Amino acid sequence: MDILEQRVERLEEDTRQIKLDLAVLTARSENFATKTDVAELRAELIKEIAASEARTNIRFEKIDEKFERIDEKFERIDEKFERIDEKFERMFEKFNDINSRITWTLMIPALVAVLLWFIKTAILKI
Repeated sequence: MDILEQRVERLEEDTRQIKLDLAVLTARSENFATKTDVAELRAELIKEIAASEARTNIRFEKIDEKFERIDEKFERIDEKFERIDEKFERMFEKFNDINSRITWTLMIPALVAVLLWFIKTAILKI
């Protein structure tokens, strides 16, 4: 009989522990997600990802537009530099023309004069 009482006491203790565990699990299960909850969350995430992708695409389009405007500005700057290069080339040609004129109008007559002087004094000794 003592053994039976001990077994019943153990059963009662185990039953109390089972009731406590069951109460804890029941309280926790109220926060468990159902298939519907997961499906709704999935749908919300898909919508949010699509919206985020749309916003990102819009931002990239704006960035592309800015780069196009920058490219246009660089093209205009390149055109200005080309015009400046043309002006420098014309100026260089003018300087070459001036150098040629100086050479033919001043240097050649001066060299001829020096050569004639040298011939007169050194060779002819007049």
